[in-house]
Amino acid sequence: MENGQLTLSFETENVEIKVEREIDIIRDRDCTINTPVNHGNKPLPIYGNRISIIPTLPGRTDTPHMRKHYLEKTDPLETYDLFFVLFSGGKDSVAAALNLLELGVPPKKIILLHHDIDGNSKRKMDWPVTKNYCRAFAEAFGLEIRFSFREGGFWGEVYRYGSKQPVQFQDADGSMRRIEPSAWTRSLELKRLMDQAEAEDNLELYKLYEEELRSYGYRFKFPAKGANLQTRYCSGILKIEVGCVAITHQVDTKRDCKIMVVSGERRGESTNRSKYNMMELHRTHAPIRNKRVVHHFRSIIDFSEKDVWEVLRRNRVVPHPCYTVGWGRASCACCIFSSPSHFAGIKDILPDYYQNLRLAEQELQFTLDNNKSIDEFVGDAESCVVHSEKKAIHQLLTGEIKAQDIILPLDAEWNYPAGAFRHGIGGPC
Repeated sequence: MENGQLTLSFETENVEIKVEREIDIIRDRDCTINTPVNHGNKPLPIYGNRISIIPTLPGRTDTPHMRKHYLEKTDPLETYDLFFVLFSGGKDSVAAALNLLELGVPPKKIILLHHDIDGNSKRKMDWPVTKNYCRAFAEAFGLEIRFSFREGGFWGEVYRYGSKQPVQFQDADGSMRRIEPSAWTRSLELKRLMDQAEAEDNLELYKLYEEELRSYGYRFKFPAKGANLQTRYCSGILKIEVGCVAITHQVDTKRDCKIMVVSGERRGESTNRSKYNMMELHRTHAPIRNKRVVHHFRSIIDFSEKDVWEVLRRNRVVPHPCYTVGWGRASCACCIFSSPSHFAGIKDILPDYYQNLRLAEQELQFTLDNNKSIDEFVGDAESCVVHSEKKAIHQLLTGEIKAQDIILPLDAEWNYPAGAFRHGIGGPC
């Protein structure tokens, strides 16, 4: 049996029959509109049939982390209480959500989890439309969506002085909950004491308090352009940690549950992601202390970009407006990995965002790029914006988008957006 994307384990009374396929990784930089669809065909609806999924490529166990989190296969999908899709609104997370539906997972079991990168800050980094696109997608497909964020967002972490800021997340009843880091209260106290010492002109005491405050954290620089999440802290601090806080504290996932976390990384995006395991034990897995079983499933890891677009085409999904306008990835609007043409596009349609970057470079005395200021990096690059896409530009800038904008009518033709097959430029890999 072959379903175009999955390796399955069929459990019978006496024998387990494995059906395996070879994997041919197609890098995004090599993928075109003419690339054949390989893994993106509609899968079998296996939910409810006692079928496990095993990775197409054997999971790695060559590091302590890999050995600790190794998972040979998923359990049958019907055995999980909930499925949390880490949902950015980009094409890959959209495809991951649609994949669950096509596998037969009931919509009532699927929850989209969106991390707001801006964290309710007045200073913005993400597209004005992203949260509303995620809401509209959830409504269009009858799915629940929950939002979470770290207070202060991206810019709060860039200018971090002391503890990380608290995390807020939407709980099962819709209310927002707030979790403070262990050093948060002490950091606030130290800042107050520093102000007092400065007012009293007590330099010795001021330095003592400052030394302790810095021990809890100090940034004042942009994230690095690299795979290390310690230095490319935007992904780790604003997404991964936020998601873990939400899962470990939500009333329906804190304990006594079995859940699957689904994310949309793909091998074709980068060398680093090509080495990821398709499935593993999630970092919130706590089967003994909290009786919380959490499996992490990268459901589309073997997909090429063409495969991803095929899933959206088949379901007639209109992608995030940034793709229509010319972006190849739906990362933050001002993602540090953006190309010169993308930053030229930001300067074109979101000049306040661009000016924020310029001013921050001057304040921090630290450039977004490793070696150049933002102006030098952009140079005379041409804006990527397709100005003829007026509706999408309006959506991007105003956030005005509704559920009826997500699924294309049957009498309309689905077309690849202008940002498709831009060789993976413009987002973290």
